[in-house]
Amino acid sequence: MKSEELADLAADGDRYHRVNYHGIGTIADPIFTRMEAIHVVSPIRTVLEIGCTTGFRLDKARQAFGAQCSGLEISAAAVAEGGEKFPEIDIKEGVAPADLDHWAGKQFDVIVVGHLLYLLPRSELFEFAAKVDSLLAEGGHLIVMDFMYHRDTVSSYLHQDALKVYKGDPSGAWTWNPQYFLVNREIYSLASNPQSQQAPSQWQTLDVLLKLRLDESYENVQAPESVHENADLE
Repeated sequence: MKSEELADLAADGDRYHRVNYHGIGTIADPIFTRMEAIHVVSPIRTVLEIGCTTGFRLDKARQAFGAQCSGLEISAAAVAEGGEKFPEIDIKEGVAPADLDHWAGKQFDVIVVGHLLYLLPRSELFEFAAKVDSLLAEGGHLIVMDFMYHRDTVSSYLHQDALKVYKGDPSGAWTWNPQYFLVNREIYSLASNPQSQQAPSQWQTLDVLLKLRLDESYENVQAPESVHENADLE
């Protein structure tokens, strides 16, 4: 990722933390609600959240499930606050995908990709998806929250001209792979105006994907006989 892109994303991370400061951790949390549902059927022992702000959600997971929790956050202000409030959480300041190498070789039961894909440069998307896959254990769950649109689009970013906004299917970077099975999708409207709520540009989705074992991912079929084996020989 270019240094200019890194600087612009970091600046926007600090902006998001500042603007949403009083709402972070105090409003409804559908991601944590999904985590609670997952824990009932598949105990959560380890969690990684990419775009974790202060780590407030990770601390809820630590207290509710006894999970070991780690997070990556681009906002230096959010990381500093999280270090003070939640010292038990392993929060690193950095940007994905490059800084996911902090946890190279580890495996997590749940990975949360928290509302950041829409700003991720598309040149980084394949590497991002691959690194998330390498860190998610088989049988683990990937939770993705982001904008959703019925086709892939790019537009200018309202808050920073140098950045682009990408909308489409935020889980598409994984669901093409037979190992990933979409088990739950909840679509929300971000608009308060009822008429605007009907516009797909105002939607975001919360997706839960299960990573199947490799031997579960492909149907085992009989290999076809060769043409020569079926041909009548004279």
